[in-house]
Amino acid sequence: MSFARKLLLAVACPLIMSALAAEFDVASVKQFERSLNPGQQDLSFLGKAGKPIDIAGSRITMRGTLRALIAAAYDIKDYQISAAPSWAGVLVYDVLAKAPGDSAPTQDEVRPMFQALLADRFQLKVHRETKIMPVYNLIPGKKTIGLKPAGPDEKFHWGLNMQPDGTLHSKGTGESIGDFVQLVGASADRPVLDKTGVTGFIDYDILISTPDHPNPDDTNKAILDAVKDQLGLKLEPAKEPIELLVVDRAEKPSEN
Repeated sequence: MSFARKLLLAVACPLIMSALAAEFDVASVKQFERSLNPGQQDLSFLGKAGKPIDIAGSRITMRGTLRALIAAAYDIKDYQISAAPSWAGVLVYDVLAKAPGDSAPTQDEVRPMFQALLADRFQLKVHRETKIMPVYNLIPGKKTIGLKPAGPDEKFHWGLNMQPDGTLHSKGTGESIGDFVQLVGASADRPVLDKTGVTGFIDYDILISTPDHPNPDDTNKAILDAVKDQLGLKLEPAKEPIELLVVDRAEKPSEN
């Protein structure tokens, strides 16, 4: 065997083995019995602190819409997904898989396996492009903001409850700042970028006043007003280059 051929094999073999390893040993994708309503936000990211894929040893699980699965697989936010079919934000799927080996992989190691799974089961094909888009920068509007550092042993909890007087009570404990900013973005009409300067995990508690018989736009405005008035944060309009993942093809998966 020539030196050039040996060199080629030496370079190619690790790449081939890496590509083969980037697949689950076994995987199941099943549609969950309940779906989201059209326009309803998928809040499955809450409490995940940027780690949306559940990993327990070599066992991998996740529940979410196809948009949520794509965001997890490619480590992006929902607003970075473009041209996905409407059902991708409504139908909810359960993914159960086993990674190669017995040890627990990292989120970064699982993502290529998730990408391969989506390509196989959803016939997903995507490409990347960058586009200048209108956004909001979430920035401090006051010297003192109402986000408090979470305690070291504090567990995540989030709730949005209606009070007897019709006021909405939103309280979060042990929530990552990334999840909080993404949650604020669920009420905005454009992507929200984190410019708060806050890091780690936070607590907050706000009351949201809405008019009688509010529509979704009224509720969203009331939420953003509460974030501004009670937490001291404001949304500053801007234009930023945003990397998008454009969906070229996606099909509903067949039964396993």
